[in-house]
Amino acid sequence: MTEPLATHHAPRTTHKTDWLLIGVLVALVLPLRLWLICNTEVTARDSIGYIRYALQFEQKPWAKVLQQNHQHPGYPVLVWLTSLPIRAMEDATTAANMTLSAQLVSLVASLVLLVPMYWLGRQFFDRPVSFFATLLYQYLPISAQHLSDGISEPLYLVFLVMGLLQMVHGIRNRSVWRCALGGVFAGLAYLTRPEGALILPALGLMLIVMQIRPTWRCSWWRCGGCGSAAVFSAIAVGCTYAIVIGGLTNKPAPLVAMGFAERAEMKRPVDIAGPLSLFAATIPPTDNKLLSLGRSVWALGEEINQGFHYLAGVPALLGFVWSFAGLRRQPAFWALMAYIAIHGLILISLAMRVYYISDRHVMILVIGGCFFAVVALSELPRRILAWRKPVSQAPTETTGWLRSAPLWSAVLFVALLGACLPKATQRLHGNRAGNHAAGIWLAEHLHEGDVVMDDHAWSMFHAGLVFEEGREPKLPRDLEATCYIVITRSRDPRAQPQSQVIGVEFNPDGTAKSLRTVPIAKDAKTVYTWPPKAEADKVRVLIYAQRRDNDIHPWKKNP
Repeated sequence: MTEPLATHHAPRTTHKTDWLLIGVLVALVLPLRLWLICNTEVTARDSIGYIRYALQFEQKPWAKVLQQNHQHPGYPVLVWLTSLPIRAMEDATTAANMTLSAQLVSLVASLVLLVPMYWLGRQFFDRPVSFFATLLYQYLPISAQHLSDGISEPLYLVFLVMGLLQMVHGIRNRSVWRCALGGVFAGLAYLTRPEGALILPALGLMLIVMQIRPTWRCSWWRCGGCGSAAVFSAIAVGCTYAIVIGGLTNKPAPLVAMGFAERAEMKRPVDIAGPLSLFAATIPPTDNKLLSLGRSVWALGEEINQGFHYLAGVPALLGFVWSFAGLRRQPAFWALMAYIAIHGLILISLAMRVYYISDRHVMILVIGGCFFAVVALSELPRRILAWRKPVSQAPTETTGWLRSAPLWSAVLFVALLGACLPKATQRLHGNRAGNHAAGIWLAEHLHEGDVVMDDHAWSMFHAGLVFEEGREPKLPRDLEATCYIVITRSRDPRAQPQSQVIGVEFNPDGTAKSLRTVPIAKDAKTVYTWPPKAEADKVRVLIYAQRRDNDIHPWKKNP
């Protein structure tokens, strides 16, 4: 009969071995992060919106910046601060140095994330499980790519996991100051992404449940103190932003998911990103609520499984089942489960109302699952070997090492990590080389008064136009300018050629106003193709040139 898993009711004390293991984690993860930063073709499309957001902090009053942007300000502020010395060294603002600034914030955040994730695992598991689960998460392909990109997720996960760690300590010890610290990190997570505030309802729900169960009960004064400390500290951190924007968030997706806005209001002019996500499960709209619910739950499961690179999904489920008996007696475990349940329900609501779930939405769920995946990888060989006992109980020299459960666990883990490496180390957005090259070409051929309409935003960004928005000088009335239209072709042979492109119309102050559709004129000329000299059906990126229409793109004119 197998022994119970190594879960415990009280956290192990901090030891220098733990910090040594965290140092080893940094040494193992840093090369991956540097490799991906050095092998980045283009930054994420959302990153272009964050970079535009960051630069606005030095162009206009901060209150106005916060009110005009949908995203929360935590990540853009750090991108702006990081860019200051980098741009000062080059004495210029370029696509390259702003991309580097955004990725450096993510690099530091991804390394800092190692600490709270390891310590969160140590509250429930032993050192090997915490160590290998933390390492596995950093090397899962989707995590590896997103944690190196210019997006808010790395920073958000640092604050969120720190908040969950403090919540676990607060629940376990009924510690008011730990709950207050959890509220601080919940506030910081909220300043990065609106769902960071979900720590508070999870904590509050668990405090109430603990008062119902006699063995977990504490005084109502202590219970109220813990809850109040978390709420007031979170409000103290995040209230300024909420007051400035006049609500909890400007982001349409959370408002739609919670029923506070209609889907028709959900536009993203600020990010100029077109579709909501390149990496998302989309759901066909339907009026059948039950069918929509089923599809949404399935889509959530798909995204979680994809986050585990498919291979770790089943081990994570097995590990959860095998660990449950030891964990279910701990109120801190149920606090985390409450957070996961709330987060999952909101994602399902998002899918039912907005018809998509992004892989970035489930990254926190994958973090929790990594611990259970490692539990399964360590437990499975032991269970199989215990089941398949040899006829002779005396191990021979040949069979001794073959029946070593730790050895087979190591083999399974290395095999899983090896299966992740090819995808994890892929060039970041390497399939967008054509958009990057088109942007470089545009930078060399643009003249004063020319405009670019780009269906994917990368070419416009690398042409430097993002840094010129709202700065168009007065131009002569007789100036004949060019409108360049960048089209990214689908690899799907069934896709129809595009006859128009969707771009963004900007206000005079450089803020995004609305999406605009620009038709490709019949006399438009093809001036650039990528790959160069490729056959017509092999071309992936085209640039058309046509006369700038002053009705579509008006500019300031000299009298």
